[in-house]
Amino acid sequence: MAALIGSAPQPIGNYLATTAVPGAHRVLRTGGWISGSFHWVEEGRSDDPRQVLESEGVAFTENGSAVERSHMTTEDLAQALSEDGVDGE
Repeated sequence: MAALIGSAPQPIGNYLATTAVPGAHRVLRTGGWISGSFHWVEEGRSDDPRQVLESEGVAFTENGSAVERSHMTTEDLAQALSEDGVDGE
């Protein structure tokens, strides 16, 4: 995500940690890790983000990272946003 918008990962993480963004739990750290400081912005929500991701079809390795096939490349993300009309068209 950071590469797509020309930013660094830290500001994106900070934004997602303070703003209710649909699907923010799907933004993982490099290597497919859920941030150790992840928390739901929505008041009253406390479900485990890993369990939510697993219910959405994301598989995890024994060491806790999302399996490689679950990762989106910068190109994948750009294509998905384009298909959703997010690229300004």
